[in-house]
Amino acid sequence: MFRINAKLAFRNLLKNKLYTFINVGGLAISLAVCMLILLYVNSETSYDDYHPNKDRLYRVALDRFYPDHTSHYAVTPFSMAEQAAIDFPEVEAFCRIFPGFGINVTYENETFLENDLRASDKNFFDLFGIELLKGNKTELFDVQNAVIISESTAIKYFGQDEAVGKILKSDLGDLIVTGVAEDTPENTHFKFDLLINLELLNFLQANFVNFSVHNYLLLKEGVDPELINKKYVDLVETYAAGQIERNQKISFEEFKASGNGYNYFLQPVTDIHLKSQLEAEFEPNGNITYIYIFLSIAVFIVALAAVNFINLATARSTERAKEVGIRKVLGSEKRQLISQFLIESVFVSIAGMLIAVGLVYLITPAFNGFTDKSIPLSDFTTAPNIGILAAFSLILGGIAGIYPAFVLSSFQPVVVLKGKMIHSKNGAWIRNGLVVFQFFISIVLICSTLIVGQQMRYMQDRNLGFEKDNILVIERAFSVPDIETFKTEVGKIPGVNGMGASSAMPGSGFYFGASFRLQGVNESIALNCAVFADDFQETMQMELIAGRSFSKEYQDTLALILNESAVSALGIEGDPVGQRVINVQGANNPAGDAVYQVAGVIKDYNYKSLHTEITPMAIFSDESSFGGNVANLALKIDQNQAASIIESVREIWREQAPNQTYVYSFLDDTLLELYEAEKKSGDLFLVFTGIAIWIACIGLFGLATFIIGSRIKEIGVRKVLGATSARVVFLLMNDFNKLIFIAVVLAIPAAVWVMGQWLESFAYRINMMDTWISFVIGGVVSLAVAWVTVSYHSIKAAMSNPVKNLRTE
Repeated sequence: MFRINAKLAFRNLLKNKLYTFINVGGLAISLAVCMLILLYVNSETSYDDYHPNKDRLYRVALDRFYPDHTSHYAVTPFSMAEQAAIDFPEVEAFCRIFPGFGINVTYENETFLENDLRASDKNFFDLFGIELLKGNKTELFDVQNAVIISESTAIKYFGQDEAVGKILKSDLGDLIVTGVAEDTPENTHFKFDLLINLELLNFLQANFVNFSVHNYLLLKEGVDPELINKKYVDLVETYAAGQIERNQKISFEEFKASGNGYNYFLQPVTDIHLKSQLEAEFEPNGNITYIYIFLSIAVFIVALAAVNFINLATARSTERAKEVGIRKVLGSEKRQLISQFLIESVFVSIAGMLIAVGLVYLITPAFNGFTDKSIPLSDFTTAPNIGILAAFSLILGGIAGIYPAFVLSSFQPVVVLKGKMIHSKNGAWIRNGLVVFQFFISIVLICSTLIVGQQMRYMQDRNLGFEKDNILVIERAFSVPDIETFKTEVGKIPGVNGMGASSAMPGSGFYFGASFRLQGVNESIALNCAVFADDFQETMQMELIAGRSFSKEYQDTLALILNESAVSALGIEGDPVGQRVINVQGANNPAGDAVYQVAGVIKDYNYKSLHTEITPMAIFSDESSFGGNVANLALKIDQNQAASIIESVREIWREQAPNQTYVYSFLDDTLLELYEAEKKSGDLFLVFTGIAIWIACIGLFGLATFIIGSRIKEIGVRKVLGATSARVVFLLMNDFNKLIFIAVVLAIPAAVWVMGQWLESFAYRINMMDTWISFVIGGVVSLAVAWVTVSYHSIKAAMSNPVKNLRTE
């Protein structure tokens, strides 16, 4: 019996090619998209799964409370993990990783700039699941200037030669290669090409206040991390309070009463990539919100295809009614009819799944390029995945076919063989409800895509408080031996219209922190700090709203410039220029506190991502004690001469710093990288929205075919009675217009809520009231798409000859 039903189902699918194409094609594309989304989600959620003790490995993070704001840090004080390992019996081991910096590394007269340098404690390879390929794990850091390099770095420098024992010359001095490790996986929250001994960085000293390293703790089996979170409160009281009191010159209780505080907490290492958006991360992380959104889209797209199947199957009931009647007269039982229709549905599902698998194989390379991923197809072809796909095909086919099967098998042969089909109102309600559901999803996706685009344009076009266009950044320019000569020569290049230097460029770089208080006030606050030199403020067109900028005409060793937020946070009233601000350096500093005079006030500018609010900032001259932090040279250039300027700077660099790597970037490109996750998500939204609309359209096209076909005699009667073709078209399309209108009314509030939640992740964002045009466009586009989709059948039916349609009556 199964064989007969299968053969009948197969023949029926071949006979109705349009129906089969719409269902199989829509299902194949929706399942392919769903599989790609699941591969992407699997890649994102598998970060740091490779560590052997991932369930017990945590990073120490910090909420730092200030009187006027809260900052969230991934880096914490140098001694926080070490002391926890000593004081907390629940801690099995600890490891610290210094985030590193770029250094020039030379071997046999060939120099490379290595940006992925890290420094760690000696037990790094015991805690993290990175395999050591060469070298003795117990002897890696026996010498202070040891370096472990990645496999790809070893090949870059030494080819196939033995790397262990070789000496690399660097900005840190000679480094001895003591080991070669496998390349860090792509799905990890930190990567390294060179790993050095933490003891080599002598500026890292024991302290419980200054943030400097990523601290990791390996807890013993069964330990609740919340217990460690609570114990950190006592650890701060025991060790950090004294240092704070010496630095701030107030009691720790007064410090807390003024709104300051520390909340240390443990982050599971596997949560860092998707659930951590802290300052000083190793690299920009993903966002769990996008994972939920993409999973929802995957479900919706498959649901759209399933809805198409149910709608088309029930709409075709008129055509198949006589088939059912004849089979019942010939003795077929209801269960046999249900079995045939379910087999037909499963055939469609399996065919769609097989085509979808082929599409995934074809599309994955392009998808990897689109998302900057390296998702291997081996992740897709595992035995469990194949089993899941097979089971999913059967389940999807069963779910999509069960309702149409029961509807078709319930027809009474006496009624249908007389040509008197009884149209169920419930069936019409279900079909209409499913059409509304399809366009509800499509409209939400259209509106969401448009709002994501609006926010991206807002971030690109927003006045950040400085000039971001045509700014060429020469990175690590101050590593040139004779920097003054270098700047003089660069300034002579045609098209260079301005020049300035800074310790950190907006949107990138590290802003060091320091504590300050207004003279005569006991309470101090933490300020992010930067160093400006060589007319940087003028070059970047940052607005000075009071006082003056730094100048060679003045002795600016003890002068500083504050941003507006710092003036407010310090409690300065009246004219801030000339006020004295004290850099609280602590009792252990033999020089004592440094007193600075406010030379000027700069308008707040977004020196970090628009995800975070502007925080208080102090700017120092390169003549100050912080002057050694200056690193990058910014050139304001003529856009039309950009290529020649880059090459001219390269030639000067080669002459003056032959052993240093020349690296440049454009500031606007750097700023765009801050929102790479949003850009990728916006692009994926656009693609998925297009696919969802297409699936909804082909379903509506097929549904219109059968619904209008079932009304062909009604149309003939109307035309005989004088109805015009235009009137008939309007009548047919009006039913669909009502459904789209209902979908619009339901979709707009849903889209407002979803996008409102997403926009909350930005400190600076568009106003939802300004996005009304997106909802208008979403509704109009949906209506237009429905009109175009249905109009073909409507016009064809309206133009048909009524005599031909009514000749059997």
